Amino acid sequence: MQIIINGKSVTTSAQYLGDLLQQMDQAPEGLAVAVAGQVVPRAQWASWVLKENDEVLLISATRGG
Repeated sequence: MQIIINGKSVTTSAQYLGDLLQQMDQAPEGLAVAVAGQVVPRAQWASWVLKENDEVLLISATRGG
């Protein structure tokens, strides 16, 4: 399926958001995720079903001053 991650078109076999993040080796610490403009709570990542052409936004917190 084709989805868009942070503005880039990506092909994935992941059906669930949690699977996508694992495929990307994305650590959950400090990560916020929105799908189709809706923030997805971490507790729902494993059960959130991705759809063709979904737009996924990944935001990582950074430290420093």
